[in-house]
Amino acid sequence: MKICFCCKKRWKKGILCGVAALLAVYLCLCVSIRLTVRDTALEAEECMLYYIVNVDGMKGLGHSILLLVDQEGCGTVYSFNGMQRSLGESLLGLSGVGKMSVGVMTAQETEVFLRTGDLQLDGDQLTGNYDVALYRPISSEEYRIIAEQAAPYWEAQEQFAELYERWAYEQDEGKKAEYEQALKQIGREESLPLYRLYTYNCDDAARGMAASVDLNMREYTRDYRRMTPNGNLKAFGKMAEDWGVMTLGRQSLAERILLFFIIL
Repeated sequence: MKICFCCKKRWKKGILCGVAALLAVYLCLCVSIRLTVRDTALEAEECMLYYIVNVDGMKGLGHSILLLVDQEGCGTVYSFNGMQRSLGESLLGLSGVGKMSVGVMTAQETEVFLRTGDLQLDGDQLTGNYDVALYRPISSEEYRIIAEQAAPYWEAQEQFAELYERWAYEQDEGKKAEYEQALKQIGREESLPLYRLYTYNCDDAARGMAASVDLNMREYTRDYRRMTPNGNLKAFGKMAEDWGVMTLGRQSLAERILLFFIIL
């Protein structure tokens, strides 16, 4: 059965109109959660909490960190990353033990970082140029509570490191196979805060730590979570108006495009 020329033309036109409509809807969604710089209420001698994203980190999906600043202005950075799995395995959705890297800055270094966005600390994934932050004041007690949330990640790291060392140095093939099986099992242990690229990544860890003291973050993580750090920062920032919004340094054209269009 042949399709007439007019039918083909109408069919192609219909597809183009449908694509244009979808693009228009997507553009409207991008505009709807676009963040603008805003301040939040600050009080003297409080600690600060910063939820920060490197827009073009992780191949353009973004990378999130958490920054705690004490009353003296010194900063502590928390950055969660996959450790047990390779990038290919992570892309396949395999879970594994992650690494919670921690870096400490002086008051001066913290001020420079918040002004420029350039993070240069020793440790895994503690370097990069960060772009946008949501922030709010916290009490010294809230500071302590958030910092304590890193403990389960470190405990999982220690378990993995101990098993890996035993596997690496074991000469007996039978015992080596047992350690290898234990390493695979620990990467599936649901009681541990495992890294999963699509369901529990750097952004989930950062938001989870912040949620220990922030009800809005807790509700957002439970009910509105998006897939990417860029999407989550914008969606949460739009919802939680009591958080301030700031930019760190200058964003390149590519970073601005990513920040605007990544909403998932």
